[in-house]
Amino acid sequence: MRPEVHQLLSSGVATASTIWDSIRERRPKVPWQKLLWFPLHIPKYSLITWMAFLDKLPTKVRLQRMGVTNDTICVLCSTEPESRDHLFLSCPIVASLWESIFSFSGLNFAACSWDEFLTQARNNWKQKSLFSLVMKLALNTLVYFLWEERNKRLFQGRSRTIEDLLKAIKDVVSVHLSGRTFNRFLVVNINLCNHWNIADH
Repeated sequence: MRPEVHQLLSSGVATASTIWDSIRERRPKVPWQKLLWFPLHIPKYSLITWMAFLDKLPTKVRLQRMGVTNDTICVLCSTEPESRDHLFLSCPIVASLWESIFSFSGLNFAACSWDEFLTQARNNWKQKSLFSLVMKLALNTLVYFLWEERNKRLFQGRSRTIEDLLKAIKDVVSVHLSGRTFNRFLVVNINLCNHWNIADH
């Protein structure tokens, strides 16, 4: 890409955004993009979640399809094949985490397919409310920590309990949102702050 960038710089275009707009391939936005890229998102968490949404993470099922391994069993539950959908949604350990996350936000978690989950999240977490922000942060944080946990178990023989994972997710959301400006007099926001330990300063 150096010749292209050199040509742009030589022509007087000097800003990074203008260069990026000139050389990038434009594609339509995916419907779930606002679940990843939103104000206060955590870039490294959103990146892993983006790869999960695209089914690009090297799960055991994906590696088997590529001929890399014959072992497809999930390292979290040791019972089902480790696909993207299983690892981030339907694994019993993961479902337990989702149930807690939903309950902290006053919701009930219902088992569904990955596509249904994304559709519901996209439709229900699109407002600029504290609730939507909490749920999008929790989604990205959960996916990131699950991928990290999966790799620790697989490659390092280390593991955390469900309680440890839930505390880690809750801590990220709490620290990331504490001291932020939003209406702290709304009942829904008061409940969210209490359940997620979001301090006002």
